[in-house]
Amino acid sequence: MRLLLAGGLLLGGTLLAETPSPEEMWAIIQQQQAEIERLRSLVEESQGEATAARGAAEEAQLAATEARTESRQVQARVEATALAVEEMGESSGAGQVGWWDRTSIGGYGELHANFYEDASDAIDFHRFVIFLNHQYNDWIGLYSELEVEHSIAGDGQNGEVELEQAFIRMDWTDRFSTDAGLFLMPVGILNEIHEPNTFFGVERNNIESRIIPSTWWEAGVKGTWRFGNGIAVDGAVTSGLDMSPAGVIRGGRQKVSEAINDVPAYSGRIRYTGIPGLEVAFSAFYQDDMAQSDPADIQGLLTTAHVDYRKGGFGIRALYARWDLDGTLSADAEEQFGYYLEPSYRWTIDDFFGDIGVYFRYSNYEYFSSRLLENEIYEIGLNYWPVEMVVFKADLQDISQSDQYGSKGDFAFNLGVGYQF
Repeated sequence: MRLLLAGGLLLGGTLLAETPSPEEMWAIIQQQQAEIERLRSLVEESQGEATAARGAAEEAQLAATEARTESRQVQARVEATALAVEEMGESSGAGQVGWWDRTSIGGYGELHANFYEDASDAIDFHRFVIFLNHQYNDWIGLYSELEVEHSIAGDGQNGEVELEQAFIRMDWTDRFSTDAGLFLMPVGILNEIHEPNTFFGVERNNIESRIIPSTWWEAGVKGTWRFGNGIAVDGAVTSGLDMSPAGVIRGGRQKVSEAINDVPAYSGRIRYTGIPGLEVAFSAFYQDDMAQSDPADIQGLLTTAHVDYRKGGFGIRALYARWDLDGTLSADAEEQFGYYLEPSYRWTIDDFFGDIGVYFRYSNYEYFSSRLLENEIYEIGLNYWPVEMVVFKADLQDISQSDQYGSKGDFAFNLGVGYQF
């Protein structure tokens, strides 16, 4: 357009100056037409380059889209392959890919040293325990526990090798599960959770040893119902005790070793943990014939109640347990009971040195062992946890009013070390 306008002005000026001849006019028009053609070719060339650029961009975008699509397809194939491998591992037994990822090992142990005024001092590696668990899938698992007691087992030795747990747990829903096999009885505080770093004192308290015969396990089936308000209920049908007419509760444990199983036992527990740091529980165990291998007929009912509460560093435990026996046995054995109260306080020294805790325990219990033994024990002590799973312990017991320890003097001093992993 500028060239045309310039040409027009030039033409106008020329006409004003001098009117050209027809030949000169034709030459001017041809020059203008040539210029127009040149400009048109430049425009067309520019448009062609733009079109080519747009085409190249579109081709590149298409290629990128195809690449993304192929990448997604490859990723989908990888995920499908991984899922197939996982399902193969879950549907197959041991030895297939991934079984080791679902198998765990753990355990605990404890060494005790006991010092008395009027009896021989003793040192004993009381327990060495191995846990071996396997998760078959997200709702079926195996739990087992093998223990060596008193360091060495065999003829004439003090120790035993014991299978304390071996059961299959099936989590049918988030709130209901079943255990089938050999498991710890749902009674008291320590019978199910008794790793040395979880309680105060070198030895386990006597109420959960003489009245509740911890560690106590049976074989059978147990169901657990968990409710959203912090309440859980356990119910079990199991093998039972085989107690002699002498009425010794602890001696009635058969440990599921070719155990007589003429009469089943029934147990149940209700537990509340709806407040952080608090556990309150009630349990009961009933067996219609606790002297299965003897003509004597002994019915037995064990009832327990406990509170375990911790807030900050302060903690308190209290437990009561009672046997009511009826049948062919000594009148002194018909009622056997015990309770303890244990306040404690635990605090952190620092991140490097760990925690320390102190406690006081008062125990009062009566149990039958050829005669009725009455006991009242006062105990103080401390625990030191350099790390959470390792503990060193020391305690001092006043046993002057204890028939169980009566011949050993007025005081006992105990040291211990324990671990869990």
